[in-house]
Amino acid sequence: MVRVGLRWILQVSCCVLCGAFAVVNPSRAQPPPQVTVTAGTLVGRPDGGGGALFLGVPYAAPPIGELRWRAPRRPAPWNGVRQATHEPPACPQSNFGWNAGAARHQSENCLYLDIHTPSLAPKRLLPVLVWVHGGSNLAGAAAGVVDTDLVKRGIVVVAIQYRLGVFGFLSTPALSAEQGGHSGNYGLMDQLRALQWVHDNIAKFGGDPTRVTIGGQSAGAMDVGLITLFYGSAHLFARTWAAGGVPTFGEPVRSLSESEAIGVRLESILGTGDDLARLRNLPARKLVAAAGELHNAPTFDACCYLWLQATVDGKVVPTSPETALARGIRDAVPYVLLTNRIELPVPGGTKSIIPRLRQVFGIRTADVERFYGVNGGVTATDARGYTYGTLAQRIGTDTSFRCPANYVLDRYTAHGARAWRAEASVEEAHRLSHHGAALPYLFRDLPLGRASSKVTLQAYFANFIKDGNPNAASLPVWPRYSSPSREYAEFSYGGVSVGARLGGAICRLYDESRSK
Repeated sequence: MVRVGLRWILQVSCCVLCGAFAVVNPSRAQPPPQVTVTAGTLVGRPDGGGGALFLGVPYAAPPIGELRWRAPRRPAPWNGVRQATHEPPACPQSNFGWNAGAARHQSENCLYLDIHTPSLAPKRLLPVLVWVHGGSNLAGAAAGVVDTDLVKRGIVVVAIQYRLGVFGFLSTPALSAEQGGHSGNYGLMDQLRALQWVHDNIAKFGGDPTRVTIGGQSAGAMDVGLITLFYGSAHLFARTWAAGGVPTFGEPVRSLSESEAIGVRLESILGTGDDLARLRNLPARKLVAAAGELHNAPTFDACCYLWLQATVDGKVVPTSPETALARGIRDAVPYVLLTNRIELPVPGGTKSIIPRLRQVFGIRTADVERFYGVNGGVTATDARGYTYGTLAQRIGTDTSFRCPANYVLDRYTAHGARAWRAEASVEEAHRLSHHGAALPYLFRDLPLGRASSKVTLQAYFANFIKDGNPNAASLPVWPRYSSPSREYAEFSYGGVSVGARLGGAICRLYDESRSK
């Protein structure tokens, strides 16, 4: 049975985006578009508006057999013309309901990306968005993401897939011994490999490799946050937009040995011991099923946050995000962090509220209990009638999203890096927000409730992708983030407004607990 926490994660990009976009109808009048990339020639399909779609483009070799749990390798060249007109299979995952389509169409051979370009031959190379889907790093797919009207704004949109769950984030002592003392983070390696492929090939699709924005939602936002902290100086991307997720998802990082211990538990469940040959020969479905028996710490959610604790393996993630931020980020790129008014409840639900508060706030727990009025689940409502959810939702949003996002940007901008902070409250007053609520407003040019259709969240998104600054003369000003004022833009049903010190007293307590 799927836990309550995961039902809230149904709002991640695979679910929201596939239902939110209209499918682009190809025009028979246009000849099939062709592009030659480093591995061979691709044929896509016209989008009916002068652009083209290329679906299921391989950016890495299939991670199967001996390549299971290894760094991704370049795809093998092919002869002739390869069809790129159908969505690729998703990476192996369990069916949680919201991801039923991806779960039905899955394969371990899944390292593909989709591309939608407004023009294969623009007068000037176009800005690029590379999107990393969400799903707790254990589910989801790229399908549907590139069917977006962002292309009408002159943006090349790329959506990538990466290894998930036990295939993407497993560490074991045997894998570490095999791979020079490091293991895990294969899903992050896939994302970096996809960015390298985009850098090498996107100009053939009309995209500018020097103007790449990496973006993601939920786990995807966490992943692009990690990549931003550790790989901004690699010049594979120029800016980052993260929605509903920060590096480590507000969770403590794991050491390599802690992650290896989870791998040892998996080996015990499967009865393979540390025999890598046996592990690599097991059917994918058996590994997915066995991974479903793994658990986080007993007071927290058993299914949904297991792969949302970053593993500091000493290689892909060389140190903790907090340490990296304290040292200062080299070649820091512009960074947007957007959270929703309500995100996800406390991992594990109501029963985990007190343990969660103790974990996050330590000796300040009693003060925090008084702040929330811990009494079984009061729903908070502000003066405008906006609700902030149940007690579990409020605490989950504050401790995993709202306050960690402020904390990250305080340190990210300490040495002059440019960043912007946003909160989305796109629902009408008295209606609950949710994890992923802002996604349709990013990928479709939707007006903000009663606000003028000229003021859209997508307009800011597109400006940022193009120039690294979300502002334009025609839009209300979105101030840059700085500490201690912590100014932010609120995108609400009533339009765009500016606030300061998002999270107020509880985020101050969060900061104080981090400084101990």
